[in-house]
Amino acid sequence: MQMKKDIALNQEYITGWGRFFLEIRMGLAIAFKYLARIISGEITLRQYVIFLKRIKLLSEVLRYNKAVRINGAYKIHLYLPAFPSQAFYKAIDKFLILDEGTIPMSVVFSMTKACGYHCQHCYQKNDGGEDLDIDKLIKVARDIQDIGVGLFDIEGGEPLLRFDRLLTLIQSIDERSEIWINTTGHTLTPEKALQLRQAGLFGAMISIHHWLPEKHNEYVAYKGAFEISVNAVRMFQSVGVNTVINCVPSLEMLNDNGLDKIMGLARGLNCSFVQIIHEKPSGGWIARGNTLMEKDILASLCKAHIEFNTKKFFRDFPSLSMQVFEASDSAFGCTAGGIERFYINANGEVQPCEFLNVSFGNVQEEDFMDIYKRMRQRFKRPGLNWLCNTENASVFNCVRQYNIGSLPIKHDKAYQIINDLNPGGEVPLYKKMRLCEKL
Repeated sequence: MQMKKDIALNQEYITGWGRFFLEIRMGLAIAFKYLARIISGEITLRQYVIFLKRIKLLSEVLRYNKAVRINGAYKIHLYLPAFPSQAFYKAIDKFLILDEGTIPMSVVFSMTKACGYHCQHCYQKNDGGEDLDIDKLIKVARDIQDIGVGLFDIEGGEPLLRFDRLLTLIQSIDERSEIWINTTGHTLTPEKALQLRQAGLFGAMISIHHWLPEKHNEYVAYKGAFEISVNAVRMFQSVGVNTVINCVPSLEMLNDNGLDKIMGLARGLNCSFVQIIHEKPSGGWIARGNTLMEKDILASLCKAHIEFNTKKFFRDFPSLSMQVFEASDSAFGCTAGGIERFYINANGEVQPCEFLNVSFGNVQEEDFMDIYKRMRQRFKRPGLNWLCNTENASVFNCVRQYNIGSLPIKHDKAYQIINDLNPGGEVPLYKKMRLCEKL
């Protein structure tokens, strides 16, 4: 299929003085846009002042993230919609709230369990039930938009295996939200990539878990998977869809200079971001126990996040989104449960995040908003404990106690785990913002 040149991906990393001037531009644009809302009577002067203080605090954390210009818009964080889109302003509206509530910036939204791979680490590996009816799926997506979520990360299984369903879902989400898919690239064609772009797809997170093809193929248990992923990157870019590499590295890989090699691979493929997701004891790995790394390894990974995003030597490399940094006390902590993010699986179970295998209810049995409000009552502030790790023993013991064959643990069995959740210490950023308290 012949692609038009004018729809190909146009991408540039913004560093140094360019990054500084982008911050000023964004700050002024935000200040003037929300000043107009004071004049129109939508918000109060007090709200406006507190809002600007919060935006300043947010920008101080985001300075550790490299900015990427993508087709004329700017991504300064993987899960913050691109500036200056409608979705961007929808997402930062959360900083206007003064009544101890908050709105999640993103949702991980599973639309099918169908998958041709057998990834050992898959957090959906033991999920049960059938895929939601398409009408219910669309209704829930619109409900999520109505609460103010600015970014959808649509996944499977493998969403491309139910392509018509994926296309319909994307077309049902309007410009209030930025749309991504999480994919292996399996079954993608140039024609499908173009259809997704035309439907409104902004970006694709593509799984590559090792720089060596044979190692990646072994990891996901599918012959040729590495080549499929690389080809998917190229097909998406050819139609103007932004691309990100998602990598769940083993400790062995990290010790083999794996981070530098994955970043080099992503640079060669012209990806905008690399997201490094540390091992999680959930789904297929639920029996592994707490997988938190040693403090010196965590420190080195956090250091890598800062260096790849701020050092001149790495200015031509993709932006690095290191999950251990994002969830640290230097950034956002654990923001599961609708503070910044939450998860809905393909069967309709509403979970705090994809890695914490407990449910607050199923949208086939209750209205989404009722379940969402119940979850928000339990998750009122972020904490420094990574709950997927610190609560793993409780989750696994519950699975064994009730002989549970499919995950997540349903709400009627999970309530004790939910009641006993310990978020840990306060996250400095949110404490300074006072975002989760009444003002």
